[in-house]
Amino acid sequence: MDVVRGVGFEPTNPYYTTLTRYLNYLLSNKTLKLATIKRKVKTMKSMLFKHNVDLSSPESFVAFLNTVDWASGTKDIAVNSYRDYLNMLGLKDVRLPHIRREEKLPFIPLEEEIDTLISAMRAKTATFLRLLKDTAVRPIEAWRLKWLDIDVPTKSVTITPAKYSKPRKLKIKEQTLNMILALRRRNSHVFSPSGNKYRFSEELEHFARNFVKIRKRVANRLKNPRLNMISLRTFRHWKATAEYYRTRDVLHIKELLGHRNISNTLKYVHLADVISQKQDEWVCKVAKTIEEATRLIENGFEYVTAFDAVMLYRKRK
Repeated sequence: MDVVRGVGFEPTNPYYTTLTRYLNYLLSNKTLKLATIKRKVKTMKSMLFKHNVDLSSPESFVAFLNTVDWASGTKDIAVNSYRDYLNMLGLKDVRLPHIRREEKLPFIPLEEEIDTLISAMRAKTATFLRLLKDTAVRPIEAWRLKWLDIDVPTKSVTITPAKYSKPRKLKIKEQTLNMILALRRRNSHVFSPSGNKYRFSEELEHFARNFVKIRKRVANRLKNPRLNMISLRTFRHWKATAEYYRTRDVLHIKELLGHRNISNTLKYVHLADVISQKQDEWVCKVAKTIEEATRLIENGFEYVTAFDAVMLYRKRK
């Protein structure tokens, strides 16, 4: 995991030895995940090189936190990273400030905005986004997907959990399944080009950067800046909110997301309630044949009733 090297961090740089020692210290902690270690090292690199923080002085570190324009979550990571640094030096009695993270509700786009982005992507990226939309899995969970995790007869995928959540088996739409099966098989994993679990985080970061580039072009072309607010994680937030909006079943959403604590699920209840107050209109469609009804169901429409030999379906706008 080469997270120390970079601009200004070659072996001749005085910070290189400090960061290398810090990295090795974190790697010796068997409970830390590689993604967590990488984030901590990046935070320390930023403080050392970009902000010139004197890490030998806790007072200087606290003064930096009080002036830097970072989000509360980033400051919390900085405190945890610096605490590990002090522990490495044997300074375990130093008191550091407690950062209270600010809770922010995620951005929920319109479904047509999500579909617009998906349609603008190349096959592999579009397939990845379709999987996120169908299942509400975390991006890293989708990146870990193996070909053996795909159950073709039941149109479902088995998800290996991240962030200590619960494993789950989730349904996907037939179109998504067909898109997955059409992808080239390079190794045992569907999306990872290497199949090397130690490179998943790095690969996903590269993938996300390419997604952002295309997203920006689409947003500029369509004159819709809201598209730039859609990240890979937005698909999870959208699906959870849409599912609760449709089912009003918080336990169903909890299982869908793999949450162990229902308190993590309740924010989607609030989001769905806000949306329902703003819009409670329906798109109605008529199906005269089984094939037409099947297509409507695959596109998220729900059956309402039958009238004069036709079936009526609806979907919220």
